[in-house]
Amino acid sequence: MYLRITRLLIATAIYLIASMGVNSGPAQKVESYRHGYYLFLAGNPSGCEDCYIPLLLTRMTIEELKESPAELDSVLITTYERDSIWHYDGLVRIQKSDISGAERKLRILNKTYRYQEIEAREVIKLLENPLGQIPISRIFLPAKLPAGPELKRLIEDFRAVK
Repeated sequence: MYLRITRLLIATAIYLIASMGVNSGPAQKVESYRHGYYLFLAGNPSGCEDCYIPLLLTRMTIEELKESPAELDSVLITTYERDSIWHYDGLVRIQKSDISGAERKLRILNKTYRYQEIEAREVIKLLENPLGQIPISRIFLPAKLPAGPELKRLIEDFRAVK
């Protein structure tokens, strides 16, 4: 009898845990990535470091990120000369303290950059043609950041902005 009651309680607990959050309210809408920024190294480059220009994709403008109470992940992609995708770095979280809006500077991964917003069509062009026009060799680089959304999803997000 004791064993039967214990099994029933365990089964009930598993059912309740499994069903938590399902239909528990309206689905939260995840904002699309809408803003693209090229990041230009603010300090002295090392070697050809300034050839590899990061592209930052955000859900709100950097100025809005500075004022927002929420901290949102942004997508970081390293480009080669703004022509092609060198490496899809992944998701990076920008802290308010990393943004200097007056100077248009941003600190990411221990480096300071000047940021410049670009149009959605320029982001789409890069995402749709990741190999670009300049022939370069690409080596495998291990991921250091959490994976971001697929390029297909990012293209859809920026097409909605156009």
